[in-house]
Amino acid sequence: MKNKPNKKVGGPDCIVEIGESLFTKRKNNCDRVLPEQWVLGGICRETKDSFIVTVPNRTGSTLLDKIIENIADGSTIYSDSWKDYQTNGIEIEGFLHAKVNHKYNFIDSDTGIHTQTVGRMWGSAKWRNKGHRGTAGHHLESYLSEFIWRQHQVKENRDCFESMLNCISAHFPPKSD
Repeated sequence: MKNKPNKKVGGPDCIVEIGESLFTKRKNNCDRVLPEQWVLGGICRETKDSFIVTVPNRTGSTLLDKIIENIADGSTIYSDSWKDYQTNGIEIEGFLHAKVNHKYNFIDSDTGIHTQTVGRMWGSAKWRNKGHRGTAGHHLESYLSEFIWRQHQVKENRDCFESMLNCISAHFPPKSD
């Protein structure tokens, strides 16, 4: 999935929380689970700008590529202590990187570092997805794009329906007869 205008989140003096999450769909609410789909997302604490991208796997090189594509240089990245964040040198790529180890706590008692904001974003994305009884893999990218678009509308205090109509009229202006 692509961020439409390739706008990167964060920047100098900004903290971007990142995390990966697993989206799956159950067939008829039974135990049979369709193929797994991993997703990487991040949210800037200061601007509330966010991104969500599907990833084929959670390897460090895959995640690092998506981090570079979606987070502005000079950002401070907060993540959990997933081993592939640590072994692939996020710090080398122009980011400061701080971690919290969820094995011991959700908020680091020494530094105050946490990933609660991105965790909340996942909760919102998955809650709506569950309301739709899951999203099949081939529709997941459009669902996540809509989720990010709605987040932006809320952040800008816009009415979603009116914004949608404005977007439609901008791309398909009414024809005068």
